[in-house]
Amino acid sequence: MRIAKYPFAVLSAALFTVMLITPISSISNLMWLSSVDMPVGLFSSIEVILFDFQRLGIGLYAVVVIGFAIAFTIAGLISRFTSLGGKYLYAIAAAVAIGTAIFLMVELLFQTELLSGNRTIIGKILHYLAGFFGGYFYYHLIAVDRKYTFVVRFLGILYAYLLLGLSLQWIFTPVLAAADFGFILNELPDDAQNALLRDFTSFFVATFLFSLLGAITLNPIWFLSAGIVYFGAGIFNLMAIYVHGTDFNQIFIFEFILGAWPSALAITIFLKERNN
Repeated sequence: MRIAKYPFAVLSAALFTVMLITPISSISNLMWLSSVDMPVGLFSSIEVILFDFQRLGIGLYAVVVIGFAIAFTIAGLISRFTSLGGKYLYAIAAAVAIGTAIFLMVELLFQTELLSGNRTIIGKILHYLAGFFGGYFYYHLIAVDRKYTFVVRFLGILYAYLLLGLSLQWIFTPVLAAADFGFILNELPDDAQNALLRDFTSFFVATFLFSLLGAITLNPIWFLSAGIVYFGAGIFNLMAIYVHGTDFNQIFIFEFILGAWPSALAITIFLKERNN
Protein backbone atom coordinates (compact mmCIF):
# COMPACT_ATOMS: atom_id res chain seq x y z
CA MET A 1 0.00 0.00 0.00
CA ARG A 2 2.99 2.34 0.20
CA ILE A 3 2.80 3.12 -3.51
CA ALA A 4 -0.91 2.49 -4.07
CA LYS A 5 -1.91 5.03 -1.44
CA TYR A 6 -0.69 7.91 -3.61
CA PRO A 7 -2.99 7.49 -6.65
CA PHE A 8 -5.93 6.63 -4.42
CA ALA A 9 -5.15 9.65 -2.27
CA VAL A 10 -5.30 11.81 -5.41
CA LEU A 11 -8.65 10.29 -6.36
CA SER A 12 -10.00 10.71 -2.83
CA ALA A 13 -8.80 14.30 -2.49
CA ALA A 14 -10.28 15.16 -5.90
CA LEU A 15 -13.69 13.75 -4.93
CA PHE A 16 -13.56 15.65 -1.64
CA THR A 17 -12.72 18.85 -3.50
CA VAL A 18 -15.56 18.36 -5.99
CA MET A 19 -17.89 17.95 -3.03
CA LEU A 20 -16.75 21.39 -1.85
CA ILE A 21 -16.79 23.08 -5.27
CA THR A 22 -20.15 22.08 -6.73
CA PRO A 23 -22.31 23.67 -3.99
CA ILE A 24 -20.62 27.01 -4.73
CA SER A 25 -22.10 27.05 -8.23
CA SER A 26 -25.40 25.58 -7.05
CA ILE A 27 -25.92 28.21 -4.37
CA SER A 28 -24.81 30.93 -6.79
CA ASN A 29 -27.46 29.82 -9.29
CA LEU A 30 -30.12 29.64 -6.59
CA MET A 31 -29.26 33.15 -5.41
CA TRP A 32 -29.52 34.45 -8.97
CA LEU A 33 -32.90 32.76 -9.47
CA SER A 34 -34.13 34.28 -6.24
CA SER A 35 -32.89 37.73 -7.29
CA VAL A 36 -35.07 37.62 -10.44
CA ASP A 37 -38.12 36.55 -8.41
CA MET A 38 -38.07 32.93 -9.55
CA PRO A 39 -39.60 30.51 -7.05
CA VAL A 40 -36.85 28.80 -5.06
CA GLY A 41 -38.09 26.39 -2.43
CA LEU A 42 -36.34 24.00 -0.09
CA PHE A 43 -37.13 20.95 -2.22
CA SER A 44 -35.92 22.58 -5.45
CA SER A 45 -32.78 23.85 -3.71
CA ILE A 46 -31.89 20.37 -2.47
CA GLU A 47 -32.55 19.03 -5.96
CA VAL A 48 -30.20 21.56 -7.59
CA ILE A 49 -27.40 21.01 -5.07
CA LEU A 50 -27.54 17.22 -5.26
CA PHE A 51 -27.88 17.07 -9.04
CA ASP A 52 -24.97 19.48 -9.50
CA PHE A 53 -22.82 17.38 -7.19
CA GLN A 54 -23.57 14.29 -9.24
CA ARG A 55 -23.88 15.53 -12.83
CA LEU A 56 -21.56 18.53 -12.88
CA GLY A 57 -19.32 16.74 -10.42
CA ILE A 58 -18.51 13.82 -12.72
CA GLY A 59 -16.95 15.97 -15.43
CA LEU A 60 -15.34 18.25 -12.89
CA TYR A 61 -13.94 15.24 -11.06
CA ALA A 62 -11.93 14.18 -14.11
CA VAL A 63 -10.52 17.70 -14.47
CA VAL A 64 -9.59 17.92 -10.79
CA VAL A 65 -7.95 14.49 -10.82
CA ILE A 66 -5.67 15.53 -13.70
CA GLY A 67 -4.88 18.87 -12.07
CA PHE A 68 -4.15 17.31 -8.70
CA ALA A 69 -1.99 14.57 -10.21
CA ILE A 70 0.24 17.20 -11.82
CA ALA A 71 0.22 19.56 -8.83
CA PHE A 72 0.98 16.90 -6.23
CA THR A 73 3.75 15.41 -8.36
CA ILE A 74 5.43 18.81 -8.59
CA ALA A 75 4.86 19.43 -4.88
CA GLY A 76 6.39 16.05 -4.10
CA LEU A 77 9.49 16.85 -6.15
CA ILE A 78 9.82 20.24 -4.46
CA SER A 79 9.47 18.59 -1.07
CA ARG A 80 12.09 16.00 -1.91
CA PHE A 81 14.78 18.24 -3.37
CA THR A 82 14.31 21.41 -1.31
CA SER A 83 13.72 22.34 2.29
CA LEU A 84 10.10 23.19 1.50
CA GLY A 85 7.42 20.69 2.31
CA GLY A 86 4.57 19.79 4.60
CA LYS A 87 0.82 20.05 4.42
CA TYR A 88 0.72 23.68 3.32
CA LEU A 89 2.85 22.98 0.25
CA TYR A 90 0.30 20.44 -0.98
CA ALA A 91 -2.59 22.69 0.01
CA ILE A 92 -1.19 25.62 -1.98
CA ALA A 93 -0.36 23.33 -4.91
CA ALA A 94 -3.96 22.12 -4.98
CA ALA A 95 -5.33 25.66 -4.81
CA VAL A 96 -3.12 26.66 -7.75
CA ALA A 97 -4.26 23.54 -9.63
CA ILE A 98 -7.92 24.45 -9.17
CA GLY A 99 -7.34 28.04 -10.26
CA THR A 100 -5.38 26.92 -13.32
CA ALA A 101 -7.92 24.27 -14.26
CA ILE A 102 -10.83 26.70 -14.07
CA PHE A 103 -8.91 29.29 -16.09
CA LEU A 104 -8.03 26.77 -18.82
CA MET A 105 -11.60 25.45 -18.94
CA VAL A 106 -12.76 28.96 -19.80
CA GLU A 107 -9.97 29.97 -22.15
CA LEU A 108 -9.40 26.73 -24.05
CA LEU A 109 -12.70 24.86 -23.96
CA PHE A 110 -15.91 26.71 -23.24
CA GLN A 111 -15.08 30.41 -23.65
CA THR A 112 -17.47 31.08 -20.79
CA GLU A 113 -17.68 30.42 -17.08
CA LEU A 114 -18.93 26.85 -16.81
CA LEU A 115 -18.98 27.19 -13.03
CA SER A 116 -21.36 30.02 -12.24
CA GLY A 117 -19.85 30.39 -8.79
CA ASN A 118 -16.59 31.49 -10.41
CA ARG A 119 -18.13 34.66 -11.86
CA THR A 120 -17.56 36.67 -8.69
CA ILE A 121 -14.48 37.43 -6.62
CA ILE A 122 -15.99 35.68 -3.61
CA GLY A 123 -16.75 32.64 -5.75
CA LYS A 124 -13.18 32.49 -7.04
CA ILE A 125 -11.82 32.69 -3.50
CA LEU A 126 -14.14 29.89 -2.39
CA HIS A 127 -12.94 27.71 -5.27
CA TYR A 128 -9.32 28.31 -4.30
CA LEU A 129 -10.17 27.49 -0.69
CA ALA A 130 -11.82 24.26 -1.83
CA GLY A 131 -8.61 23.34 -3.60
CA PHE A 132 -6.57 24.35 -0.55
CA PHE A 133 -8.59 22.03 1.69
CA GLY A 134 -8.36 19.30 -0.94
CA GLY A 135 -4.57 19.52 -0.88
CA TYR A 136 -4.58 19.53 2.91
CA PHE A 137 -6.74 16.40 2.84
CA TYR A 138 -4.35 14.75 0.38
CA TYR A 139 -1.41 15.36 2.70
CA HIS A 140 -3.39 13.85 5.56
CA LEU A 141 -4.00 10.73 3.46
CA ILE A 142 -0.35 10.18 2.48
CA ALA A 143 1.20 11.20 5.78
CA VAL A 144 0.74 7.73 7.27
CA ASP A 145 0.77 4.19 5.93
CA ARG A 146 -2.60 3.00 4.71
CA LYS A 147 -4.16 -0.45 4.78
CA TYR A 148 -6.28 -2.15 2.13
CA THR A 149 -9.35 -0.65 3.82
CA PHE A 150 -8.39 2.75 2.40
CA VAL A 151 -8.83 1.46 -1.15
CA VAL A 152 -11.99 -0.44 -0.25
CA ARG A 153 -13.54 2.65 1.30
CA PHE A 154 -12.69 4.80 -1.70
CA LEU A 155 -14.11 2.30 -4.20
CA GLY A 156 -17.22 1.91 -2.05
CA ILE A 157 -17.78 5.66 -1.90
CA LEU A 158 -17.14 6.02 -5.64
CA TYR A 159 -19.69 3.26 -6.30
CA ALA A 160 -22.21 5.04 -4.09
CA TYR A 161 -21.47 8.30 -5.89
CA LEU A 162 -22.37 6.73 -9.23
CA LEU A 163 -25.56 5.22 -7.82
CA LEU A 164 -26.50 8.60 -6.40
CA GLY A 165 -27.27 9.87 -9.90
CA LEU A 166 -29.76 7.06 -10.55
CA SER A 167 -31.35 7.59 -7.16
CA LEU A 168 -31.74 11.32 -7.72
CA GLN A 169 -33.32 10.78 -11.12
CA TRP A 170 -36.05 8.57 -9.70
CA ILE A 171 -36.66 10.92 -6.78
CA PHE A 172 -36.69 14.27 -8.59
CA THR A 173 -37.22 13.55 -12.32
CA PRO A 174 -39.10 10.24 -12.50
CA VAL A 175 -40.51 10.93 -15.98
CA LEU A 176 -37.00 11.11 -17.45
CA ALA A 177 -35.80 8.20 -15.33
CA ALA A 178 -38.68 6.02 -16.52
CA ALA A 179 -38.03 7.01 -20.14
CA ASP A 180 -34.47 5.67 -19.83
CA PHE A 181 -36.01 2.27 -19.11
CA GLY A 182 -38.51 2.47 -21.97
CA PHE A 183 -41.55 3.65 -20.00
CA ILE A 184 -43.74 6.63 -20.84
CA LEU A 185 -44.71 7.29 -17.26
CA ASN A 186 -47.68 9.57 -17.89
CA GLU A 187 -49.31 7.02 -20.18
CA LEU A 188 -49.33 4.30 -17.54
CA PRO A 189 -52.32 3.74 -15.23
CA ASP A 190 -52.03 5.32 -11.80
CA ASP A 191 -51.40 2.00 -10.08
CA ALA A 192 -48.65 1.15 -12.57
CA GLN A 193 -47.04 4.58 -12.10
CA ASN A 194 -47.10 4.10 -8.35
CA ALA A 195 -45.57 0.63 -8.57
CA LEU A 196 -42.87 1.77 -10.97
CA LEU A 197 -41.90 4.80 -8.91
CA ARG A 198 -41.83 3.11 -5.53
CA ASP A 199 -40.01 -0.03 -6.71
CA PHE A 200 -37.32 1.62 -8.83
CA THR A 201 -36.71 4.43 -6.34
CA SER A 202 -36.41 1.95 -3.49
CA PHE A 203 -34.14 -0.25 -5.63
CA PHE A 204 -31.57 2.45 -6.33
CA VAL A 205 -31.78 4.29 -3.02
CA ALA A 206 -31.38 1.04 -1.07
CA THR A 207 -28.30 -0.06 -3.00
CA PHE A 208 -26.85 3.44 -2.68
CA LEU A 209 -27.28 3.23 1.10
CA PHE A 210 -25.91 -0.33 1.20
CA SER A 211 -22.70 0.74 -0.51
CA LEU A 212 -22.38 3.85 1.62
CA LEU A 213 -22.84 1.85 4.82
CA GLY A 214 -20.34 -0.69 3.55
CA ALA A 215 -17.76 2.04 3.00
CA ILE A 216 -18.38 3.51 6.45
CA THR A 217 -18.54 0.31 8.50
CA LEU A 218 -16.41 -2.01 6.32
CA ASN A 219 -18.99 -4.69 7.02
CA PRO A 220 -18.88 -6.88 3.88
CA ILE A 221 -22.55 -7.79 4.25
CA TRP A 222 -23.56 -4.32 3.10
CA PHE A 223 -21.49 -4.57 -0.07
CA LEU A 224 -22.68 -8.11 -0.68
CA SER A 225 -26.30 -7.00 -0.30
CA ALA A 226 -25.86 -4.44 -3.07
CA GLY A 227 -24.13 -7.02 -5.24
CA ILE A 228 -26.91 -9.58 -4.80
CA VAL A 229 -29.53 -7.03 -5.83
CA TYR A 230 -27.80 -6.22 -9.12
CA PHE A 231 -26.78 -9.80 -9.87
CA GLY A 232 -30.43 -10.71 -9.35
CA ALA A 233 -31.52 -7.95 -11.70
CA GLY A 234 -29.11 -9.21 -14.36
CA ILE A 235 -30.16 -12.85 -13.99
CA PHE A 236 -33.87 -12.08 -14.12
CA ASN A 237 -33.28 -9.74 -17.04
CA LEU A 238 -31.82 -12.65 -19.00
CA MET A 239 -34.67 -14.88 -17.85
CA ALA A 240 -37.17 -12.34 -19.12
CA ILE A 241 -35.41 -12.28 -22.49
CA TYR A 242 -34.83 -15.99 -23.08
CA VAL A 243 -37.67 -17.57 -21.09
CA HIS A 244 -40.50 -15.09 -21.37
CA GLY A 245 -39.62 -13.72 -24.79
CA THR A 246 -39.14 -10.02 -24.05
CA ASP A 247 -37.03 -7.87 -26.36
CA PHE A 248 -33.27 -8.25 -26.06
CA ASN A 249 -31.43 -5.49 -24.23
CA GLN A 250 -27.89 -4.96 -23.03
CA ILE A 251 -28.78 -3.53 -19.64
CA PHE A 252 -27.85 -6.86 -18.06
CA ILE A 253 -24.17 -6.07 -18.79
CA PHE A 254 -24.30 -3.00 -16.56
CA GLU A 255 -26.33 -4.91 -13.98
CA PHE A 256 -23.64 -7.56 -13.72
CA ILE A 257 -20.95 -4.87 -13.49
CA LEU A 258 -22.89 -3.13 -10.72
CA GLY A 259 -23.21 -6.50 -9.01
CA ALA A 260 -19.56 -7.49 -9.39
CA TRP A 261 -18.13 -4.22 -8.07
CA PRO A 262 -19.49 -4.35 -4.48
CA SER A 263 -19.24 -8.14 -4.42
CA ALA A 264 -15.51 -7.88 -5.12
CA LEU A 265 -15.17 -5.43 -2.23
CA ALA A 266 -17.09 -7.79 0.06
CA ILE A 267 -14.92 -10.76 -0.93
CA THR A 268 -11.76 -8.71 -0.37
CA ILE A 269 -12.86 -7.85 3.16
CA PHE A 270 -13.85 -11.47 3.87
CA LEU A 271 -10.48 -12.80 2.70
CA LYS A 272 -8.44 -10.18 4.53
CA GLU A 273 -10.34 -10.74 7.76
CA ARG A 274 -9.95 -14.50 7.50
CA ASN A 275 -6.19 -14.21 6.90
CA ASN A 276 -5.87 -11.98 9.93
